[in-house]
Amino acid sequence: CRDCTLVLHKDHRIADVCNIAEINRDATKEALVCSQEVTSKLTRAIDAKDKMAEKIETSRDNATLIITQAFEQLHQTIEERKKTLLSEMEATSVSKTTALTLQKEQLMKMLDEIGH
Repeated sequence: CRDCTLVLHKDHRIADVCNIAEINRDATKEALVCSQEVTSKLTRAIDAKDKMAEKIETSRDNATLIITQAFEQLHQTIEERKKTLLSEMEATSVSKTTALTLQKEQLMKMLDEIGH
């Protein structure tokens, strides 16, 4: 008590620390048990969140792999189609150029025959 001496107290009641500790022991034990229960629940919740995060990461990795493979296949298909179209265009070009060359030769031959 700040107003009294160590041994003598003025005109107010005092309580022995041992008695107060005994009186509050049950409440302290109850608070400790409650605290342990909350700690246990929080630990389980943290573990559950860690497992969920791990599942999300695994799911993300699997989705990344599937998407990457799909786009690689799509890219390969587009490249194959591009090569096919370019090849067909080249074949058509060669065919038309050959036909035009033959037609030109025939026309020049006809012109030459008319001129003689």
